[in-house]
Amino acid sequence: MGEAKRKKELGISSREKVIDIKTSNRYVSWLPVNKTRIKKYPYMGVVTMALGAIIFLVSGGFNTIN
Repeated sequence: MGEAKRKKELGISSREKVIDIKTSNRYVSWLPVNKTRIKKYPYMGVVTMALGAIIFLVSGGFNTIN
């Protein structure tokens, strides 16, 4: 007999998932970027900022700021 079937027959609820932020691998629960990926690709933040700067400058940059 499986564990889930036994609990169902006994009327015991399933175990609640406890998410501890200190032991969690993610910085933000809904963001798909986790600590392991950031350590694997440390240049990801710099590339993201550079891409944002390029898009900002191509779209008009400082000419639109008054």
